Amino acid sequence: MMGQSDNQPQLYHTVRIEQLVPENHPFRRIRPLIDAERIRELCKPFYCENNGRPSVPPEQLFLAMVGGYLLGARSDRKLVMELQCNMAFRWFVGLDIDSAVWDDTTFSKARTQRFDETDVMEQLFDDTVKTAMKKGWVSLHWSVDGTLVKANASHKSFQPIEVLQKPEDYRKAMKSQKKEENESSRDDDNDHGNPTVDWKGQKRSNATHRSTTDPDSRLATKSSRETVSPGYTVNGVMDNRSRILLGIGVEIFRGPTSEREGALALLKRARDKIYTGPKTLGADKGYFEKEFIKALFRRRIAPHIAPLEKGTSKVYKRVRQRVRGAAFRMSQRARKKIEELWGEAKEQHHFRQFLRRIIHRVRQETLLMGWTLNLKRLATLSAYA
Repeated sequence: MMGQSDNQPQLYHTVRIEQLVPENHPFRRIRPLIDAERIRELCKPFYCENNGRPSVPPEQLFLAMVGGYLLGARSDRKLVMELQCNMAFRWFVGLDIDSAVWDDTTFSKARTQRFDETDVMEQLFDDTVKTAMKKGWVSLHWSVDGTLVKANASHKSFQPIEVLQKPEDYRKAMKSQKKEENESSRDDDNDHGNPTVDWKGQKRSNATHRSTTDPDSRLATKSSRETVSPGYTVNGVMDNRSRILLGIGVEIFRGPTSEREGALALLKRARDKIYTGPKTLGADKGYFEKEFIKALFRRRIAPHIAPLEKGTSKVYKRVRQRVRGAAFRMSQRARKKIEELWGEAKEQHHFRQFLRRIIHRVRQETLLMGWTLNLKRLATLSAYA
């Protein structure tokens, strides 16, 4: 007998929101790792005590942002849509079935007016590292790597940097520009929001051009075979044993220099913030540079860096002498794991392009991604502990 749907819905439902979340849902493993009281403690100085209307609880805002990354919903509007229809996400954030969902501007205002100039996100990231250290999951063998993440800026936003000119040079430039505008006005389609730009015969570089939408971004590429696009350099140091990110940061792109200097900054930060450092550091060929290697030796860190054929100084020879050792081979094999982390962030959490602009805001987005990746890793390690 063919069944028929019941078109008369029930008026009342006796169900709790927790019953709608499957037992094997990833949110159930990650939620106990986030301390809501810790978030309230860190955010308390940025709220008034007795004045104004009650705001959205800060722990719910941070839980929503982390949950959005886990779901691959990074934009504020997509977050709100997920909160409206995803019961597991509601439970993760702390909302009931009939709780009202906030407006999407709640997130942007909270970030810009309260948290962008603070170290709240940095401390939450450090908490995951300290948790892993207490559990004994962090070793003294680390790896470092950098990756390019596209900026929220287009090629059309790059304009020549204004410099002082002689009056005669300025008049010539203005005449040339006016002539080009007159010629282009013939084909003007009145679409001033996305103007047509002709770069034929023009050379653009980071020395002569800047983006008008994100001035801190730079034209970046890691090789001549890749397309040049506006971006930032994101650096990370990882524990080889458990694949925990021990530090993550973002730098203005300056070629390989931004990766090497960013790595040294993360090592210094690890000493200052979590009071530890590595005995060995695995890295790819981009870090095979004299000053970087010297800096590691000064810190008493054994450089397990993939060597190049260039260089005949003693510093390079000391690195090449380690190639045949078992420890070097293990470091180079474990180094691939941090590249897998970048791939996980870009494929599963849409970290191929930043949503925010200006480096201090981009840094907050980077720390949020690092916090999310560490929470996932802690959840996995806890399940097998």
